[in-house]
Amino acid sequence: MIERAKSGRNGADIAIYAVLAVASLVFLYPFYYIISASFSDPASVIENPLLLYPVKFTLTAYKLLLSTSKIWLGYYNSIIYTVCGTALNVTVTLLAAYALSRQELAGRRVVLFFIVITLFFNGGMIPTYLVVKTLGMLDTRWALIVSGAVTTWNLLITRTFLETNIPQELRDAAEVDGAGEFTFFTKIALPLSRPIIAVIALFYGSGHWNAYFNALIYIRQRDLYPLQVFLREMLILDQNTDMMGDVTDERVLVALTLKFAIMVVAIAPLLLVFPFVQRFFVKGVLIGALKE
Repeated sequence: MIERAKSGRNGADIAIYAVLAVASLVFLYPFYYIISASFSDPASVIENPLLLYPVKFTLTAYKLLLSTSKIWLGYYNSIIYTVCGTALNVTVTLLAAYALSRQELAGRRVVLFFIVITLFFNGGMIPTYLVVKTLGMLDTRWALIVSGAVTTWNLLITRTFLETNIPQELRDAAEVDGAGEFTFFTKIALPLSRPIIAVIALFYGSGHWNAYFNALIYIRQRDLYPLQVFLREMLILDQNTDMMGDVTDERVLVALTLKFAIMVVAIAPLLLVFPFVQRFFVKGVLIGALKE
């Protein structure tokens, strides 16, 4: 009976792994296709709808893309927005979440109530634009760094993480040893919060890196445009070229692979960063999203 149960369990495990493997291939193939097409000859991309590997390997699309000065300017601006914005986001979120995790905070439930309301209702685009304009941040880097200093969802999961993983007994012991609030927060709470810090930093960082709509609204100086805006302009230009030209025209053919190169260039930095925070990511999300 035991051997039958084990064999049945093994058969079920094999079936589950097989389904997961097929699902993984289905989800990963589009990205693999983008990479293969970006390194392939443009004519080969048209002739081979399903690419399993780069055909007639070429770097033409990347040479054309990276030879454009505005791409490097966009990278520079996006790095500034991502690094500075993420640092500000994480700092403000941790400070607010720590305060809201303290049971003795007066008016804690009222503050949480108004914070949760913003998950369902917000001021809208025009009021937000007016606030940014009134604060004098319009057409400056601060408009993209400060305007979204805190995300409600990240604040809530961080607060839950601190409530769950930093018990009151630990705070009481620190107070007995003479540690104040600031010392406890910096010396004890922050080191224990590395998983959730990695999670919200990845969320905020990817949001800053992929953001382009706020730049279209708040920024008029092209020198301040992030990478995504420049890539969007190039993509629209190439689409227009594709519509106006003949499919055999060399410029139109290059435009086809240029689209894929743009996608790879845009997502590559996130793929390089994710492995370094992966070990914290699952733990931080699970513990932060669930409350005992």
